[in-house]
Amino acid sequence: MQTQAQLPILLNINLLMSLSPAKALTVKDDVILALTNHPFFKEISLDALAQAGANLQETLKHTSAGNHALIPLRDQHHAAVLKELARIAFRVQLQAMDEEAQLRTAGLPVIERRTRVAKAERAPVKQLQRLEVINLDGPGEVMINADSQDAAFGYQFQYAKVEPGVEPNWIDDASGFHRGCKKILIADLDPLNRYSFRGRAMGDDGPGPWSAIVTVPVT
Repeated sequence: MQTQAQLPILLNINLLMSLSPAKALTVKDDVILALTNHPFFKEISLDALAQAGANLQETLKHTSAGNHALIPLRDQHHAAVLKELARIAFRVQLQAMDEEAQLRTAGLPVIERRTRVAKAERAPVKQLQRLEVINLDGPGEVMINADSQDAAFGYQFQYAKVEPGVEPNWIDDASGFHRGCKKILIADLDPLNRYSFRGRAMGDDGPGPWSAIVTVPVT
């Protein structure tokens, strides 16, 4: 019965992305409780969400006690929890697409009916193609476009200001995945600097390879 009360939030990505750190921890606990040993969704991995939640809980405890130096780290842990919640939300919706009854028995509304495609028949995602980065009128704002893929359920984009060959320099443009790969807005970049951008599609078997890196001067 826990499932009926807790899973509907997973259908609202915008609401997930707006959760405060404390609320994100509550939703994390609810989702883990609802999905653990669930007869239909039990194959969804929850380990990364649990670890991200433990990290956030620790830093939130210190920042709430007045340790403001840990606020940037708390924000990183908060973003990690939101990212895992978004990943799980996509997985829940994907697994329920072929069995609308599962949406109803889990307390989830049927929001979309799609043609059944057996998982074994679903093509793997490929490298994202034709990534383009366009400077917008606002300073430090760009828009990303790429070719969509039928096998993808989401897309991830990253940017790097310095040394794109160093993996830790890459930054996610958002806390969660994008449903599409057109008109992706990235703001608050430093104007008059060169940035590198890349993206990849997310599929049933995990993320595809990163696209070719595109480097442009941001105006």
